[in-house]
Amino acid sequence: MSKNIAARAAAAAGSLALAATGVLVGAGTASAGSNGQQIAYTDHATPGYRHSIELYGYNNNGEESLGCFNINSGGTTYISGWWWRGDLTVKAYNSYNCQNGYSWGTHVSVPYSQSGDWTYVTGY
Repeated sequence: MSKNIAARAAAAAGSLALAATGVLVGAGTASAGSNGQQIAYTDHATPGYRHSIELYGYNNNGEESLGCFNINSGGTTYISGWWWRGDLTVKAYNSYNCQNGYSWGTHVSVPYSQSGDWTYVTGY
């Protein structure tokens, strides 16, 4: 009888480990503002002046992340598919692809959860 209980316990532990792994691997997106937010960046600099932003902070899994995004100069750019939370550093560049021409920066506190998916950042 004890061998059967030990076998069942080992099988249950193996199933639990697989389930936990599936949750960790599958946690690539946040859902409805509950584990980080996406960024909507509005550029208020002279239109045609800024062309990209760099975002550095922590993603929805708590991992350090760095991304460069070309923006709608003088307008709003919705950066979907990247989820952030906590302290986020935003740097604006006068060039595409964050190559050179750093011109402005700020820190934004991105909530872990809120009613929507977007945190709005305004650049000057």
